[in-house]
Amino acid sequence: MAIPVEAPTAEDLLRQLLAPDRVTTVEVLCAAAGDYAAGDVMSLTATADLGRATYVPNLARVPGGVATIVGIHALCSEDAVAFNLRLHFFKQAPLVAEVEMDDNAPFSIITAAGAEKWVGSILLNAFVDRGALAATSDNPDLLEALKCHETDDGLWVVLVAEQIEANESANMTIRLDFYIR
Repeated sequence: MAIPVEAPTAEDLLRQLLAPDRVTTVEVLCAAAGDYAAGDVMSLTATADLGRATYVPNLARVPGGVATIVGIHALCSEDAVAFNLRLHFFKQAPLVAEVEMDDNAPFSIITAAGAEKWVGSILLNAFVDRGALAATSDNPDLLEALKCHETDDGLWVVLVAEQIEANESANMTIRLDFYIR
């Protein structure tokens, strides 16, 4: 006698389909060389032309594939921040002459070559104070597809403060956990 099995609902199937199957993590150290204005880059150095994008490996299954990001959790080492973070993704490392990447400088894609490397952006939810040592931003319901370069399975990211933030601290870190399908 066969045991009856209840068929999964469409919602169950969709949830299974979109569930992450791997995670990749990067950490960005920010110079925090002064209050961030809306649209300012957050990076390791505020020295002119020394800012760099951060490489996020293993986002696609194969080189040249599509990175399907279904969630991002961010952890900031400064507890009092409350801004939204925008992540700008590039399929190749942008050069300083192509994209502004210095801490506290207004983000800008400067040249056509920089624009050609740009593949999209994701706006994260605002950070929330979680006690004396951290603020978090939880973004569990994303569905972003970003195309990697034909020879790579990762992307380059530039972090940008979407609003003014005055509670940053020198050398604060932002850890980004990317949940990928």
